[in-house]
Amino acid sequence: MEENNSSSGFVKTRPDTHQDFTEMQEIYISASGYNRLFRCERYGRLHVFKTLKDVYAGSNFHEQALQKEFAIGYQLEHPHICRTQGWEEIPGLGNGILLEYIDGITLRDFMDRGLLTRQLAYKFIAELCAALQYLHSKQIVHRDIKPGNIMITHNGNNVKLIDFSLSDHDDYDILKMPAGTRYYLAPEALQPGVTPDLRADIYSLGLVMGEMATILKDKHIAAISRKCTQRKPERRYATASDVAAALTQHQLPIGRSGIAALLLALVIGGAVACYWMWGKKTVGVTPFPVYGNITVPDACRRILSDEQISIHDSKGNAQTDSIALLQRLKEALDAAYPLAEQRNSDTYRKQWTWLMEEAEKVSANPKSH
Repeated sequence: MEENNSSSGFVKTRPDTHQDFTEMQEIYISASGYNRLFRCERYGRLHVFKTLKDVYAGSNFHEQALQKEFAIGYQLEHPHICRTQGWEEIPGLGNGILLEYIDGITLRDFMDRGLLTRQLAYKFIAELCAALQYLHSKQIVHRDIKPGNIMITHNGNNVKLIDFSLSDHDDYDILKMPAGTRYYLAPEALQPGVTPDLRADIYSLGLVMGEMATILKDKHIAAISRKCTQRKPERRYATASDVAAALTQHQLPIGRSGIAALLLALVIGGAVACYWMWGKKTVGVTPFPVYGNITVPDACRRILSDEQISIHDSKGNAQTDSIALLQRLKEALDAAYPLAEQRNSDTYRKQWTWLMEEAEKVSANPKSH
C-alpha cells in the first residue's frame, strides 16, 4: 500500500517502517522451506525479520502461511518461547514477522561443541517441557521440534523454542499436511488421513532427549526417551508435564526405609537399560538411531532415516545402492565441515567412520530395518 504524502495535521508518533530499521543483514535462508531471516536494529535493539524467499514472493498460499505463523506466535508469551513482536512491511522485502533477537546458538551447535553437561541437559529438558506444556494448553502443536529449532542463550544457558512455520492450531485450515523434519517426525504424521496431536511433539522431544542421552550416557534420560518415542501415540507420555515429572522422579527425597528398594530398582533398571541399549544392537539398527554412540549432522541422519523408511515402505524388497548412499552421506558431512582443517579433525573422522558402518548395515541387511 502506497503512503499518502499529504499532511493530515497530525504529528506522526512513529516513523515510516523503512526508516525504523538499520543494519539490515540477511542471516539465514531456508534450504527446503519458504522463509529467510534478516537481523536488523531498531532504536538500538536487535530484532529478527522473517519474510518470504524471493521465489515465493507474491504467492497467496505462502503469504497466508506466513500470516498463520504470525497469528500463532503473537498469542504466545512464555520465557522459553521466542517472542513474536509484530507484523511489518519493509520496502524491497515485503511483509514479514518481527521476532525477538536471541543472543545464543542452537542446541545442535551446543551439543556439537561438546558443551552439554548432565546438569544442563536436565535444565534444558525441563524448560522444553514447560514451553511445550504451555503450547499444548493452547491447542497448538509445534510439529518441528528438533535441536536446530531450540536456541540456548549465551547469558544463562536458557532455552528458547523458535520457528512456528509448521505449527498447527484447530482454528486454521491451511498447511493441514505432513510437516516437519523427517528424522524427528512422529510415525503417525506420515499416515494418510491422520492428524497428529500433541503426542507428535512428545515423540520429537524424545528424539532430542535421546541424542542428549547418547552424549552423556545417561540411562535415566534414555529410558524416558524410549517411552516418548513409542511408535503408538497411546504408549507415550500423555503430556509434556508427565515427561518433566518422570525426569525429576528419581530426584525426589526418600526415607531410609525406601533406600533399599530404590537401590534394587536402580540395579534392575540398569540391567534392563543395558539390555535395550546394547543387547538389542545385535538385532539391527532402528530407523531412528537415537542411541548410537556418536552425534552426526542432521542431514546425514536424515539420509539414513529416509533410506530405511524407503525400505520399510517397499516391504523390504528394495535394494540399497551402497555406493550412492555413501556418496550422499559424504556430501552431507562435507557440507557440515566445509573447511579442510575441519575435515582433518578427529570429530570428522569419527563421524565418517560411524556413517560408513551404518550404511554398510543398511546395505547388508535391509529387511532387518
